[in-house]
Amino acid sequence: MKKVIFCAGALMFGAVAFAQSNSSLVGQSGNHNQSDVDQQGLSNLSFVSQSGDHNSADVDQKAEYNEAFVIQTGSHNSAITGQNDDGLQGPAANFAMQYQSGNHNEAVISQDSPYTNGAGSGTVNGVAMQIQSGNGNDASIEQLNSNHISVQMQSGDNNSADDFQTGASHESYTVQSGNHNESDVYQNGWGSNSYVMQTGDHNTSDVEQKGDRHMSWSMQSGNHNASTVTQNGSQHMSLVNQSGNHNSSMVNQGNLVPSAN
Repeated sequence: MKKVIFCAGALMFGAVAFAQSNSSLVGQSGNHNQSDVDQQGLSNLSFVSQSGDHNSADVDQKAEYNEAFVIQTGSHNSAITGQNDDGLQGPAANFAMQYQSGNHNEAVISQDSPYTNGAGSGTVNGVAMQIQSGNGNDASIEQLNSNHISVQMQSGDNNSADDFQTGASHESYTVQSGNHNESDVYQNGWGSNSYVMQTGDHNTSDVEQKGDRHMSWSMQSGNHNASTVTQNGSQHMSLVNQSGNHNSSMVNQGNLVPSAN
């Protein structure tokens, strides 16, 4: 009987150990590359591939079922991914992907929140993707709470993209090609979408969405163009399309507040 109990306990221990296992794959070629992976929780997956010189990758995953993929080619590139550092207990299921080719590019993804949502505290079901080619590009995504999607694609030199999403179910897509372009997206509330596309040099786009179910499209081609979109309240739609040089547009949308009288 003791032998049967011991065998059953061993099987149960093995099943628990397997269920709690995290997976990390790291491949590096070149000189002075550095990879740092920290996983605590259940069934988290990390994949890091670096080729070239002086590249660095830092992946920090807690909670359950997060996935992070980092691929870098070139020199002096840096990628950082943090998922649920505040210690969410339970399923998180965030996905992060960073791909960089060239030199001196930087990418940062943070899918983490100290605030409470339906699954407890933390960020859950987030999708963050960054693709950069060229030199000196900078991409940053920060997602708080649940069900956000952010995609950033940049090609050229010295471009910058910054997305901040809090609340639930926002989507942001940024595509930039050229040099010295800049995009900033801020989303707070529920269910808003932002689309930014810029081609050329020295273009800037600033989108701020507060409330719920806004839609914003900002498209610019040429040089030294500027677009600012501010949406407050609910269910506003903005479309900006500029081509040429030195154009500027400012859109401000909000809901009327009924008079107290």
